Amino acid sequence: MKSLKLPADLRIQSATALRDRLLVALEGTGPLRLQAAGVARLDTAGLQLLVAAAREAARRGRELRLAAPSAPLTEGLERLGLEDYFSLPDKQGGRGRPQDKN
Repeated sequence: MKSLKLPADLRIQSATALRDRLLVALEGTGPLRLQAAGVARLDTAGLQLLVAAAREAARRGRELRLAAPSAPLTEGLERLGLEDYFSLPDKQGGRGRPQDKN
Protein backbone atom coordinates (compact mmCIF):
# COMPACT_ATOMS: atom_id res chain seq x y z
CA MET A 1 0.00 0.00 0.00
CA LYS A 2 1.35 3.41 -0.99
CA SER A 3 1.61 5.95 1.83
CA LEU A 4 1.95 9.75 2.04
CA LYS A 5 2.55 11.71 5.23
CA LEU A 6 0.38 14.82 5.55
CA PRO A 7 2.09 17.97 6.83
CA ALA A 8 1.46 19.35 10.32
CA ASP A 9 0.19 22.56 8.71
CA LEU A 10 -2.67 21.73 6.36
CA ARG A 11 -3.66 25.29 5.46
CA ILE A 12 -3.88 27.26 2.24
CA GLN A 13 -0.18 28.13 2.36
CA SER A 14 0.75 24.47 1.87
CA ALA A 15 -2.14 23.50 -0.42
CA THR A 16 -0.37 23.82 -3.79
CA ALA A 17 2.65 21.78 -2.75
CA LEU A 18 0.47 19.12 -1.14
CA ARG A 19 -1.85 18.99 -4.17
CA ASP A 20 1.13 18.19 -6.38
CA ARG A 21 2.31 15.46 -3.98
CA LEU A 22 -1.20 13.98 -3.82
CA LEU A 23 -1.53 13.85 -7.60
CA VAL A 24 1.77 11.97 -7.88
CA ALA A 25 0.74 9.61 -5.08
CA LEU A 26 -2.59 8.90 -6.81
CA GLU A 27 -0.83 7.56 -9.89
CA GLY A 28 -0.72 3.80 -9.99
CA THR A 29 -3.02 1.28 -8.41
CA GLY A 30 -4.09 0.04 -5.01
CA PRO A 31 -5.05 1.91 -1.86
CA LEU A 32 -3.35 5.14 -0.84
CA ARG A 33 -2.89 5.76 2.87
CA LEU A 34 -2.54 9.34 4.10
CA GLN A 35 -0.67 9.40 7.39
CA ALA A 36 -2.65 12.06 9.23
CA ALA A 37 -1.57 11.80 12.87
CA GLY A 38 0.65 14.87 12.70
CA VAL A 39 -1.90 17.34 11.32
CA ALA A 40 -2.05 20.13 13.91
CA ARG A 41 -3.38 23.12 11.97
CA LEU A 42 -5.86 23.16 9.10
CA ASP A 43 -8.33 25.36 7.32
CA THR A 44 -11.11 24.84 4.82
CA ALA A 45 -8.62 24.95 1.91
CA GLY A 46 -6.77 21.99 3.41
CA LEU A 47 -9.99 20.08 4.00
CA GLN A 48 -11.18 20.88 0.48
CA LEU A 49 -7.93 19.48 -0.89
CA LEU A 50 -8.38 16.22 1.01
CA VAL A 51 -11.95 15.84 -0.23
CA ALA A 52 -10.82 16.56 -3.81
CA ALA A 53 -8.14 13.89 -3.40
CA ALA A 54 -10.72 11.40 -2.12
CA ARG A 55 -12.98 12.13 -5.07
CA GLU A 56 -10.11 11.83 -7.54
CA ALA A 57 -9.05 8.54 -5.97
CA ALA A 58 -12.61 7.23 -6.35
CA ARG A 59 -12.72 8.43 -9.95
CA ARG A 60 -9.53 6.45 -10.61
CA GLY A 61 -10.92 3.38 -8.84
CA ARG A 62 -8.54 3.76 -5.89
CA GLU A 63 -9.22 3.79 -2.20
CA LEU A 64 -7.90 6.69 -0.13
CA ARG A 65 -7.56 6.11 3.61
CA LEU A 66 -6.71 8.44 6.48
CA ALA A 67 -4.39 6.66 8.89
CA ALA A 68 -4.68 7.77 12.52
CA PRO A 69 -6.22 11.17 11.80
CA SER A 70 -5.33 13.78 14.41
CA ALA A 71 -8.02 15.27 16.65
CA PRO A 72 -7.92 18.65 14.82
CA LEU A 73 -8.33 16.93 11.45
CA THR A 74 -11.16 14.70 12.66
CA GLU A 75 -12.93 17.66 14.27
CA GLY A 76 -12.56 19.77 11.12
CA LEU A 77 -14.01 17.04 8.91
CA GLU A 78 -16.91 16.49 11.31
CA ARG A 79 -17.71 20.20 11.73
CA LEU A 80 -18.02 20.66 7.99
CA GLY A 81 -19.89 17.39 7.45
CA LEU A 82 -17.08 15.86 5.40
CA GLU A 83 -16.41 12.78 7.50
CA ASP A 84 -18.30 10.51 5.08
CA TYR A 85 -15.50 10.94 2.52
CA PHE A 86 -13.19 9.07 4.89
CA SER A 87 -13.39 6.20 7.34
CA LEU A 88 -13.09 7.91 10.74
CA PRO A 89 -13.25 6.47 14.24
CA ASP A 90 -16.79 6.62 15.55
CA LYS A 91 -17.70 7.80 19.03
CA GLN A 92 -17.64 4.21 20.40
CA GLY A 93 -14.08 3.58 19.22
CA GLY A 94 -14.94 1.56 16.12
CA ARG A 95 -14.44 2.60 12.52
CA GLY A 96 -16.92 4.54 10.47
CA ARG A 97 -17.89 3.46 6.98
CA PRO A 98 -16.79 5.56 4.02
CA GLN A 99 -19.66 6.77 1.87
CA ASP A 100 -19.57 7.58 -1.83
CA LYS A 101 -20.49 11.24 -2.32
CA ASN A 102 -20.52 11.88 -6.05
